[in-house]
Amino acid sequence: MTSRKNNLGQFISNKILKKNEKYSLIIGETPSAGARSPKLWNKVYKKFKKETKMFPADVQKKNLYSLIRFLKRDNSFLGSAITTPYKEIILKYLNFCSVESRIIGSVNTLKKRGNKLEGYNTDFYGVINSLKYFKNKKKILILGCGGAGKAAILATIKKFRNSFFYFFNRDKKKLNLFLKKLKIKNYKIIDYKILSQLENIDLTINTTSIGFDSWILRNKKFYNLIFFTPFTNLKKVKGIKSKNRKQFIKKNNILIQRDKLNYFKFLKQNSNCEFFDIIYNPHMSKFLKLAKLKGHNTLNGLKMNFDQAVKAFCIVNNNKFEKINILMR
Repeated sequence: MTSRKNNLGQFISNKILKKNEKYSLIIGETPSAGARSPKLWNKVYKKFKKETKMFPADVQKKNLYSLIRFLKRDNSFLGSAITTPYKEIILKYLNFCSVESRIIGSVNTLKKRGNKLEGYNTDFYGVINSLKYFKNKKKILILGCGGAGKAAILATIKKFRNSFFYFFNRDKKKLNLFLKKLKIKNYKIIDYKILSQLENIDLTINTTSIGFDSWILRNKKFYNLIFFTPFTNLKKVKGIKSKNRKQFIKKNNILIQRDKLNYFKFLKQNSNCEFFDIIYNPHMSKFLKLAKLKGHNTLNGLKMNFDQAVKAFCIVNNNKFEKINILMR
């Protein structure tokens, strides 16, 4: 096995590539757990009859720079999708970033050009397309300010210029710095206490990972946030030693029930609110499921994820959006 195969294999589960075979990646902490991009991209590669594949690359933070350095040297690498939690920290390893990426402060797409890597943000494009489903919103609540969260904030402000915005993020300093960069006036940053007291909200957007179905390993313990909504402080959530859903629910039952009550209170106070969650796995997060149960209109992240994946594929592979949009469906 060549040095290239050894180096790449540690990131993509020891997949064997032929000499000079082209490939793309989706880079994140655990994209192999359910990312859609490999299925979508490989579907198009197959239709084009190209000997090219996309692989999920599960990478620990300490190994991210090593992977990027390797990819810059590998002439067979075409580009990559970037997912949680590396959309922001990967910026410092790139040679160029698009205007949107610099404003948002994150990238979700890498394009290889020579021995350099360029960064782009297609989450913004995906959110803009999804927001077409919502009309005439006066009060909007946006939860989260991560990589996709910043793209959602920028897109929503552009779509609803005259609305009043409420923003929530666990890291208030990070959120405040970003909002100052956007120079908007009609907004308020809130905490958990105020969150449950809000009334007459027209649209609530969840951009956090709370509700996503994936096991997270922290300090040798496993956590899964599929059982929660963003309306409860999860500092007290308890981890377990193995990936056991029943055991996790049992250990966190009080917090799970408290979360449900907090969210029901918000739903009651905002009876005309619509809900958009950028999460697509599961298709109905707890955030959307409970809202729909109470009669609210909801939209998940499938369309956003699809549209941004199409845009990313076009950037990496030099294709036109309209053609790839049809092929991926």
